Amino acid sequence: MTNNYQKKLIEVALPLPEINDSSSYDKMPGIGPHPKGIHHWWARLPLPSARAVLFASVVNDPSDDPAWKNKTEPEQDAERERLFGIIRRLMGKKLHEHPEVYAEARAEMLRHCDGKLPPVLDPFAAGGSIPLEAARLGFEAQAVDLNPVAVLLNKCNLELAPRWANHPPVNPEDRAKIGGGQGWTETYGLAADLRYYGRLIRQRAQEKIGHLYPKVRLPMEHGGGEANVIAWLWARTVASQDPAARGVHVPLVSTYSLSMADGNEAWLEPVVDRAAGAYRFEVKTGAPTDKATVKVGTKLGRGAKFKCLVSGQPLDDEHIKREGQAGRLGYCLLAMVVEGRRCKIFLPATETHESAAHVNKPDWVPDGGIPERLTGGTCYGFGLKTWADIFTPRQFLGLLTISDLIRETLPTIEEGARAAGLAREQAKSYAIDMAVLLALALDRSASFNKSLCRWNGNQTVFVFTKQLFRWFGTSQKPT
Repeated sequence: MTNNYQKKLIEVALPLPEINDSSSYDKMPGIGPHPKGIHHWWARLPLPSARAVLFASVVNDPSDDPAWKNKTEPEQDAERERLFGIIRRLMGKKLHEHPEVYAEARAEMLRHCDGKLPPVLDPFAAGGSIPLEAARLGFEAQAVDLNPVAVLLNKCNLELAPRWANHPPVNPEDRAKIGGGQGWTETYGLAADLRYYGRLIRQRAQEKIGHLYPKVRLPMEHGGGEANVIAWLWARTVASQDPAARGVHVPLVSTYSLSMADGNEAWLEPVVDRAAGAYRFEVKTGAPTDKATVKVGTKLGRGAKFKCLVSGQPLDDEHIKREGQAGRLGYCLLAMVVEGRRCKIFLPATETHESAAHVNKPDWVPDGGIPERLTGGTCYGFGLKTWADIFTPRQFLGLLTISDLIRETLPTIEEGARAAGLAREQAKSYAIDMAVLLALALDRSASFNKSLCRWNGNQTVFVFTKQLFRWFGTSQKPT
C-alpha cells in the first residue's frame, strides 16, 4: 500500500511569537466587534490560535511537499517562511475588516487539498472559536456540544449570521438613508437592524418603567441640568451584634473607594451618629488622606469578616451567615454613578433613588437552586439559594419587561422585513433570528445586573468567575 500522506506545517514549525502576541490581544476586553461580546464563555480559544491551527493543519510542510521535497534545504526554508508570512497576516487585528487575508489563506489551502477543503467537525465546540474560523476560511464547519448555550452560540455564528450575510437592513430608518439595498456587505445590515430594534425596545421599556430609574440633577460645578444614573452602588446590611448599637442594620462594605482614576478620585466617607445609631455616606473627591481605610471599608481581613460601622466592634462571620440563612440581610444605597460630559460623576445617595428601587417582586421569578459551592460558596452560605435571590425586584422587573418587549416587537420586525421586499416566510424567519440576537443581548445585560456584581472604580464587573453546571432554574416563565 502506498502512503500518500504528506507532513503538515503544524507538525514541523509555526511562527509562535506572532501567534502568542495575537492571541493575547484577542483575550483583551473592549477590542471591538468580537464573538465573545455576544455571551460570556469560559476558556474561549483565541480566534487567532484557531486560524493558525486550521491553516497549518491543511498546508503541507515544504520538507514533505511533492513540489518542494527535492529542493535544497534553504529553498524549503524560504517556502516555509512564505507560509509563515500568510499566518502572520492571519494574526492581524480586526481581521473581519480584511477579507482579502482570508481569501489568500483559502487559496493557499486549496492548492494543498486538490481544490477542495476537508470538512471540519468540532465535537466539543463550546464557545465556537474553531468552527467560526473554519467557516471564515472556507471549510464546511460542523459544531457539536451538550451545553444548549454553546449550541445556540454556534448556531448564531454558523447558521444565523451567514443566512443574512450581504442583506441590507430592513428597519425603516436605515432603508430611508441608503435609498436601496446596495453597499451592505457581510453582516453589517444585520448589525444595523440589531441596533435599531434594540433602541426601539429600550425606548418602549423607558415608557413602561422609566419612572423606576429617575434622573438626577447635577451640581453646578458639573454644569447643572439632569443626567442619567448609570449605576447605583449598594451594600448589604446586617443587624449589629453589639448591644450598644441596639440591633441597627449596618453596611458590609469591602471598600469605600469609588474611583482611583487619576484626576477623578472619589471615595465614601461615613458620617456616624453613635448616640442615635444612625449613619450616612458622603462622597469625597480628590486624593484621600487615609488610603488604607478607604481601601478596606468595614471589612476585617479575608472572608465574611466586617466591623460594625456604628460601634466599631467586629461582626462574627457566623452571625452574618445565620442572618443570611434566615433571610434577614438588607441593603442600603451608598452612592450613585452619573453620566458626565467628560467623566463619571459620583453623587451621594438620596431617599428618592433608594425608594425608587423598592418595588414589588414580579409575579414570576426563577426558582431553580444555585449550586451549593458556586463561586466558592459565597452565594449559598449566606442564604442566596435560588437564582431569584441574586436579583433585586427592580432588576427582575427590568429584565422581564425587556424580555416581554422582545416578543412583542416580533411583528414590527416582520413588518419591516416585508416592507423591505422579503417574502412572508423569509420575513418571519428574519424576525425570529433577530429576536434570538436580541435575547442574547438581554442575557448579556443580565450578567451585569445582579445584586452580587461589583464596582471596580470604572464599571460594573461580571459576577460569576466559574462555569455553571446547572441551568437557570427549573421552572419556566409562561409563554
